[in-house]
Amino acid sequence: MKALVSNLHLPKTPFIRFLAALILMAVLAVSFVQLPTTYSAELTAPEKALMFLEDVVEVDVAKYNATLASNWVDYPPHWGGLAEELVRYNLDGGNESNLRVTCRFREDTIHSYSLQVSKGSPIFAEPQPTSLLDAAKGFLERYRTYSKASYIQEMRSMLDMVDETEDATVTSGNIKLTVLNQEAQNYPSEAIDRTLFEWTYTVNGVDAPQNIVRITFDDGAFRSLVNDWNLYNIGSSEVNVSREEAINLARNAAEDYTLRIYLENGLTDVEFNLVDEPVKAGLSMYPRETLTVYPFWRIELYFDKYYYSAYGVQVGIWADTGEIESCESLSGLGGPISEQDQTELSTEQNDGTAASTNIYIITAAATTALVAAALLIYFRKARKTATKPEAVMPEESI
Repeated sequence: MKALVSNLHLPKTPFIRFLAALILMAVLAVSFVQLPTTYSAELTAPEKALMFLEDVVEVDVAKYNATLASNWVDYPPHWGGLAEELVRYNLDGGNESNLRVTCRFREDTIHSYSLQVSKGSPIFAEPQPTSLLDAAKGFLERYRTYSKASYIQEMRSMLDMVDETEDATVTSGNIKLTVLNQEAQNYPSEAIDRTLFEWTYTVNGVDAPQNIVRITFDDGAFRSLVNDWNLYNIGSSEVNVSREEAINLARNAAEDYTLRIYLENGLTDVEFNLVDEPVKAGLSMYPRETLTVYPFWRIELYFDKYYYSAYGVQVGIWADTGEIESCESLSGLGGPISEQDQTELSTEQNDGTAASTNIYIITAAATTALVAAALLIYFRKARKTATKPEAVMPEESI
């Protein structure tokens, strides 16, 4: 720092040197603040979202007026502190097309992308394949180039093993591909043909549905992408409890279960009877620790009839240890409250652009105040020096 100040060739009074050092520190402080996007070499999340739309989905972004509707950051507790940034764009293509894009980043990498058509159809920069399977292959090839993820190549090769018009399941190594065709309902009442291509990580025959890559096409056009391939670690793949053993453990737990139904007089214990068949048993990976999954049996046992809204008991069992994880009733009425629409939350979140602007304003204001304070001290000291006698002793020493 001294060398930098001396190179300025300022008068070498202590205060001038102090003032120069102060200004230099302020300038350096500003330089370490992230610059606006137009001057930053690193792309922002909104810029990456539009780049993905143009380079991977092949939408002709230049034909639209893109408006950033929301941009905020969250820290989902089940991700162990990893940051998720949401970007939402409205794209106005006039009378021809209106689109809505929602993109989610996890640690600066896209893990979810959806394209909703509000009016017309997307305006593409390149002619799109008439074959849905060719469209899926082309999407994965562009996505591999964009993401530089090597595992995408094997997923792309697996598409050569299926027929787009038929539901199918094929496995290659630790990757299982499922193709599902279904009719979906689009808003407000339009029926659409939806095709899902989903790759699931599997180990020792046990699927880890937390680690997937899924692409969805509506009426042959790209609709959405989900990529959680490397999100969860495999804590164990050992299955030490067989299906029959798991069912017996579940039945014992269900017989000890107390069914409580909320009636007019409050919670009431209700006796029930279990039937031997049918029984539903599913084995898959399930989180036991943050971002770590283990083999898990989910057993559903059924009552002989409805007991108010309840029709059975679901028991969760860790397949590696045999420990009962949960035991709860199955209900045919109601269900978990749906997650609140992020659109409503977006008005309560800080817009990323506004937040960045605030940083620059605060930093500039602090720098200005710092320099102004230093100049004020300097001039006050200069005035005092000009009017003060050359030798004045403090009163206490006289």
